[in-house]
Amino acid sequence: MSTFQDKTTADNKSIGFDYQYYYFLYRLLGLEEGEEIGIEVKDDVHINLSDGQMVLLQLKHTVQTNTSGKIVNLSERDGDLWKSLYNWATIINDPLDGRNSWNDQSNFIKKTTFIIVSNKADNDNNAFLQKVKDFKLNKTSIQDFKSYLDNLIKGTTDTTLNKYMKQIENQSNRWLIEFLKKLEFELDQDDLITKIKSRIKSKQVKESKIDDVFEAVDSNIRKRNYINIKSKVKNIITFEEFYRNYHVLFDKGRNDKLPINNDPVHFDKPIDDQLFIIQLKEIYAINNNATAEKLRLASHMLRTDNHISEWLKKGFIVKEQLEHFEQDCVTKWKNTYDEAHREINLDIMLNVSTPTEKEIALAGQKCLDEIRKKELIIDETPLDTELSNGQYYLLSNKPIIGWRFDWEEKYKKNDPTK
Repeated sequence: MSTFQDKTTADNKSIGFDYQYYYFLYRLLGLEEGEEIGIEVKDDVHINLSDGQMVLLQLKHTVQTNTSGKIVNLSERDGDLWKSLYNWATIINDPLDGRNSWNDQSNFIKKTTFIIVSNKADNDNNAFLQKVKDFKLNKTSIQDFKSYLDNLIKGTTDTTLNKYMKQIENQSNRWLIEFLKKLEFELDQDDLITKIKSRIKSKQVKESKIDDVFEAVDSNIRKRNYINIKSKVKNIITFEEFYRNYHVLFDKGRNDKLPINNDPVHFDKPIDDQLFIIQLKEIYAINNNATAEKLRLASHMLRTDNHISEWLKKGFIVKEQLEHFEQDCVTKWKNTYDEAHREINLDIMLNVSTPTEKEIALAGQKCLDEIRKKELIIDETPLDTELSNGQYYLLSNKPIIGWRFDWEEKYKKNDPTK
């Protein structure tokens, strides 16, 4: 038995909203030039076609299952079914929208397709669905349909459901004829995310990047919808706007470049315990009290580390590619390091003088400054300055490289973080 708290859970309502949103996204990806789509504007979802026709869609989701664990069938007395029909009848006959006369109502029906979308299953035992199909195929008359409807109402004890049914029964024969011709059903509409990813794939997105494109499109459209709702702007988007503002998300999925994101980073170690920070402090490249700057540089390092880990995990790059990339980074650093410390090394080799701490720090800063100018490339993908710098912070954190001329003795052999 369910507790009161179980009965008041928002889970069922939440998944209904998600179902509506993902169906909207699915349809958005299928728009053609001159079309537009809206969510919670004219209906749950509506589509304006380029020829002036309109599609109204009522979305109905259920978590109910039958004894075999499958989603329940749509029944002929389904409350969601009849509420949708009732709503559409009210819209069609709405005098506030200027549809008092039959001509106005008929014109509205003729330019509109009414579709009930649900994850509930289609089934041959649903007499209502069969009657609609038979009528559209001219296998039954409108009189037969109304007779069926009358018997259905007589056998229905639920007062709300009765009201919904009578709203349809009370319409004229010509009204019903026009409406039934334009009534459609999309049942068994489940696993919408898979359907969305299939549409993304149809846009020539690489198989390995479909998930990344889905996440990018999903995130951006959700954000757009949220901002519009908050600003009291209707959530309508045209094909042209979608193409203009979001085609770049698909372009990234069609090229050979590695996916770059701006996901937030998380620190799992005190900032002053990071070896790359210790190295920077010991050439006076960062002030010990500059916490914000330390965090900024650490975020660069972690972004790089996260990207590399994700690319390896998803198979965008292989271990051998990473090893080659790191070796090239070390070679670039070594050339820069040798140039920055040439004078110090020459003085030491000629026994001219011992470098002062200031000279050591300046040479280390020169090496760091030159390294920060380098923009790296991995698997034909240019890394921006943050990721390029982050790669060198990462190497100095291991430590594979350093900035001081004595970095190996200070850090590599006696890692102060261990």
